[in-house]
Amino acid sequence: MIHYICDRCKRQINTADQTRYVIQIDIQSVVDNSQVEMEEDIDHLAELHQMLEGMNQEVLNEEAQSSHHGQYDLCPECHRQFLKNPLGRDSMLALGFSNN
Repeated sequence: MIHYICDRCKRQINTADQTRYVIQIDIQSVVDNSQVEMEEDIDHLAELHQMLEGMNQEVLNEEAQSSHHGQYDLCPECHRQFLKNPLGRDSMLALGFSNN
């Protein structure tokens, strides 16, 4: 028997009694059109030469971190909480107190 653990609250999900929700997140960087036009003017041979010499290691690290693919299991309660606030924004920010 496969045991599932909620990735948010770390409680075991009993699939016989509870529904297990799977959240799939796919994050990708988006390139602005103006940036694409600028890239056309780049000397790609010189860029390749720099990459081979290891001078663009920071750029390669940034590109590797620009995407994320994840799959997460949630129990019913955590699923409800996720639907209420999928981006995890702080609820206190939405109150809007006056400056008095």
